[in-house]
Amino acid sequence: MQDTQYKGINTLIRVYETRLLSQDDYEKMLRADDLQSALEVLKSTEYRFDEVEVLKNKNFDQFLVAHLQEIYKELYSTTPESEVVQIYTLRYTYHNLKVLLKQRFKDLNLEHLLIPIGKYPIATLKNLVKTGQSDILNPIMVEGVQEAILHFQTFGRIEAVDVFMDTYYYKHVRAITDRLNNPTISKIADVMIDLDNLSTVIRSINQQKSRSFLHTVLSSSGSISKQALIDAADDKSMATINQLYSSQPYADKLENVWADSKHEINPILLDKIIEEIIHEHMREGMYQAFGPMPLMAFIFAIEKEVTNIRLILVGKDNQIAEEIIRERMRPIYGS
Repeated sequence: MQDTQYKGINTLIRVYETRLLSQDDYEKMLRADDLQSALEVLKSTEYRFDEVEVLKNKNFDQFLVAHLQEIYKELYSTTPESEVVQIYTLRYTYHNLKVLLKQRFKDLNLEHLLIPIGKYPIATLKNLVKTGQSDILNPIMVEGVQEAILHFQTFGRIEAVDVFMDTYYYKHVRAITDRLNNPTISKIADVMIDLDNLSTVIRSINQQKSRSFLHTVLSSSGSISKQALIDAADDKSMATINQLYSSQPYADKLENVWADSKHEINPILLDKIIEEIIHEHMREGMYQAFGPMPLMAFIFAIEKEVTNIRLILVGKDNQIAEEIIRERMRPIYGS
């Protein structure tokens, strides 16, 4: 796929960018006295909802997910290579597979947890989980579900569902980036996987998880050796972990994590810095004239916008102080 073939979608993206919340919108919502005032600000944007109903049921996700669903639907229909969009929507697909597998294994009704976003209809995912087979879905996804089913039938451990789906999610992302053969997208995938592994390692050390646990949960689809990370975590060597990431272009940002740590790394601080690192990589792509990066950057932006809106609304509903909400917000597009 030639980068010039993204000219049409990138023109559409520039229109979409004008509809994103501005810094002023965020400021008004953050300074709002209560939930109703924050919703009044949001009503003047692209988000559509019944204010009376939202104030009654506090179901923010209903209209936020509907907004994302509408955008993804249009992006799928206009993007030259839909797999660029799927890099993002796979997260919802594998979430839905987790829900459906747990629903099958525990005979529970978890339909309310399904998120109707992704390339494949939920009915198709349900059929895969029910039969363990599919001629429609990607073989990586099918294999992941088969392995999760076999593991549960053998050991009866429901928590293995999350492990298998997370592992196969990254395998699937890597397969897509390899096929797209775009150096920038491949680099971003490396950053996402490597940093997610770092976050998992830090939490595992703090929680004194076993070496075998790390073998199970860490992804081998990144650029930093999974085995090296496991060895460092087994020795509880923050210095070694730091060294593994020292050659990465974002190493200077991680210095704040190592400097802040005394007895253990703060995973909340780490996650915030990880978001900032990925944001920086996406911001570089915003200004490319051709190719898929403006699209990638926009999707990242709209996802973080929804995260920020949810955070503000929940905060206002629970009367959380403005400064605490600000501290937890994700980077804003263009900032």
